[in-house]
Amino acid sequence: MQERLRTARIVTLTVLSATAAIVSATGGWIMLAAAAVAVLAVAIGGIRLEQRRRPELWVFVSTILVLQLVLAFGALVSGGPRSLAPNLLAIPVLMVAARFSNRGLVVGAPISAVLVLAVTLGADPAYVAAHPASLVVPLALVICSAAYVSPLVASDVRHRADSTLDQLTGLLNRRALGPRFAEIAEQAVLTDQPVSVVLADLDHFKSINDRFGHSVGDAVLRDVAYAMRRSLRTFELLYRLGGEEFALLLPGAAEDDATRIAQALRVAVEELETAGLRITCSFGVATARGGEIALESLVARADAALYAAKRHGRNRVERADAAALATA
Repeated sequence: MQERLRTARIVTLTVLSATAAIVSATGGWIMLAAAAVAVLAVAIGGIRLEQRRRPELWVFVSTILVLQLVLAFGALVSGGPRSLAPNLLAIPVLMVAARFSNRGLVVGAPISAVLVLAVTLGADPAYVAAHPASLVVPLALVICSAAYVSPLVASDVRHRADSTLDQLTGLLNRRALGPRFAEIAEQAVLTDQPVSVVLADLDHFKSINDRFGHSVGDAVLRDVAYAMRRSLRTFELLYRLGGEEFALLLPGAAEDDATRIAQALRVAVEELETAGLRITCSFGVATARGGEIALESLVARADAALYAAKRHGRNRVERADAAALATA
């Protein structure tokens, strides 16, 4: 969402800066300084975000949390409950909803609510007692913003998951492979690291469906997917391409490493017993580096290696270079 929200961030910061300038007659230069801190925090929060290990935490702390504290400080120095500034604390609720799932909203919205209480009731309880709207109105804005945005966030997350997750196995699907591969390929070119693709295909899967029915076949696919995924590390990405075919994307893995990982997956499947059946799987491995990294060519080479594994007896791993030599 970083790039998609660029215009929204600019508009928000511009409006908040203009607001600070207008009310600076009450808060003095402190309001302008607070606005400058907010702008600086948002700017820092967007620097090299894609290269950070936990970008979501960086965004939350540098942008959302800092902005909430700056707005609370601005509301306090501009009069607390005597001003309209506490209403602005509803803005971070919308910002956190645009960046995070409902887990982020569950954290961000209460922070805004607590800050509303602090800058109104905490700052001048006597005034709030005499003018309850000074607390109720900004608190209602925070609560209602969170209440209405929450189902929209949940719906958006569910829609994205439905479009990129295989419903049977819970793995990423073919649609998710292209965008992720493009990111990995770009990084690999910059760092001169290899990228490997492993294709896997269950042996004699059609006969399982024909003999035992599709419900058993579905159970086999789920168990095989779980067994393979359990054998992988977090950054080793497993996809179900459709039917009984899977793909494994291995950033930074040379052909020897990818072959070793494929062998581990082959053993994991071979040792699996599901629905009273023993299952085996064949694998094809292909690797590229630098300018040769392209999804279509890697998949085509891995596919040729996979069919070589099928021809050579199944339940084995074949490398693209070996398969090419055998064909030649």
